[in-house]
Amino acid sequence: MNTRQLAEQFREDGFCRIEGLFGAAELADLDAKTRDVIARAQGIPGETEIFDVEDSHTPDDPRIRRIKRPHEVDPLYWSYACFPKLLEAVQAILGPDIRLHHSKINLKSARFGSPLEWHQDWAFIPHTNMDLAIGAVMLDEVDEGNGPMLVIPGSHRTGLIDHHDEDGWFAGAIDPDRIDTAAAVPLLGPPGTVTLHHPLLVHGSALNTSTRERRLLFYEYAAADAWPLIYGVQWPEYTGRLVAGSPNPRIRMEPVEVKMPHPVRKAGSIYNNQSALKRRFFETLNAQA
Repeated sequence: MNTRQLAEQFREDGFCRIEGLFGAAELADLDAKTRDVIARAQGIPGETEIFDVEDSHTPDDPRIRRIKRPHEVDPLYWSYACFPKLLEAVQAILGPDIRLHHSKINLKSARFGSPLEWHQDWAFIPHTNMDLAIGAVMLDEVDEGNGPMLVIPGSHRTGLIDHHDEDGWFAGAIDPDRIDTAAAVPLLGPPGTVTLHHPLLVHGSALNTSTRERRLLFYEYAAADAWPLIYGVQWPEYTGRLVAGSPNPRIRMEPVEVKMPHPVRKAGSIYNNQSALKRRFFETLNAQA
């Protein structure tokens, strides 16, 4: 792993990819734990503090599309947020002092895993500076058929694109007419592959129409001196999410473009925000296919 090259690609393209970062033993741990957590969804009537569910979910046939904040659900996920090889790559991009901002596991189950419309993570997680990197660990093989994350290289240099609809509501998505969707490339790889992307990189993903699941474990990292603008901070909890370096209350302010992710028609995750969209790029794409 040439971290200098990774950092250069991150700055140039808005993302980088590292194959084989997680080995067979780590993947076996994560696979077993993730299946154990998903099994806890049996019998739940709908969305909970841990699970975001598909529209077709029922208590007897659980259909989970996201595990929320897995680093709080089980210590195993926290331990892998601190995985030395992963942090080495993140530090090459963000510097020595790193905080875990957030985590999640997006699950695309076979044949019905939900799409995510085009968006930039920055629209949801603005900070006082833009030194953030979002890591995605492929827990399964990701190919063209099972709903890979699609990214538009270089789109992080275009600035923040509006994620509000024509009525002024935050919809958590970009009008596809405003971006070059034809330039999108899929992020593919065997299990254990990790990608890192810039918070302004435009990305999305289609419905999983294959017979195979696609699970991505996301770790959102921020430089320790990047202050989140979207939630209150309790110092012990905040510094407890430091994965590298030392805590410091000094915050770095830089000119960044921010538009509040409000007002919302439906609060909650990006899936909830996007549920009110009148036009869906990936639904149209699937219908045409």
